[in-house]
Amino acid sequence: MKLGGISKNSISIMDGTDEGIFSWFTVNFLLERFNAYNPGNTVAALDLGGGSTQVTFSPNAEQEKKLDGHIYSVNIFSHNMSVYTHSYLGMGLMAARKEILTHGMSLDNVNKKDTIEVRSECVNPIVSSEWSYGGLNYLVKGPVNGTHKLVKTQNFAGGEVDKPIVNFSECLKIIEKYVGMIKNKPEGLKDHEIYAFSYYFDRATEVSLVDPFFGGVIQVSAFLKQAMDACDYPNADQPFICLDLTFIYVLLRDGFGLEPTTKLYLYKKINGHELSWALGAAFNIIQNGL
Repeated sequence: MKLGGISKNSISIMDGTDEGIFSWFTVNFLLERFNAYNPGNTVAALDLGGGSTQVTFSPNAEQEKKLDGHIYSVNIFSHNMSVYTHSYLGMGLMAARKEILTHGMSLDNVNKKDTIEVRSECVNPIVSSEWSYGGLNYLVKGPVNGTHKLVKTQNFAGGEVDKPIVNFSECLKIIEKYVGMIKNKPEGLKDHEIYAFSYYFDRATEVSLVDPFFGGVIQVSAFLKQAMDACDYPNADQPFICLDLTFIYVLLRDGFGLEPTTKLYLYKKINGHELSWALGAAFNIIQNGL
């Protein structure tokens, strides 16, 4: 694989373009999809990191016309392929979580030594959790006037219990507004087979959507169902699971234009090899003789 972004005799921090293309190469190589060098034969790669998220796929001629730049010519085993890759900075899971939690707050004059108390609509009223990100320490709690709902108990008395929950519709609005900042959408992504990994895979395994060892295939809507269930369950052990799952669903639906019925292939490994950019980077170095 020959990639223009890596220069000889240089060691630098990999940018999102390289990372996206290397990950895409790794997935398609392990799936043996380069046999025909046809865009329709390859799969798309979605990589959800902490600070950014990458979307990479090989568009056909029609899709390429609709995409706003971010197209690269990549030489793979002596064949040229057009590859679209876009790294969305700030749409990584941790960066997005921070923005969603601090929605409407000003952090301009914050002392880095202080712990910042945050009240969020996306956190259950019973939650009080310390969290650090970007050199700042937060004490995250649910809203002051938290939402509760009465749930019928399963005993013979037939009583009701008051259960604290996340106000899902309010949390959803905040997340939709944040994801709505994405302007350059990956047009044509939904027409490809999509392999998603990193935090997509991790969060899916934590709520038993896929097996942590074998992975699996789900529909995008599965993230919504699990998000709504998580937001209705007061879980101090997983204080951000409601927020994280809701963000992933909105990112896929609104940010990337996927349908609720779009299939996602969620895997950590293929044929025993981990899905990451490392294999793609190694091939690039070998082919370029660096």
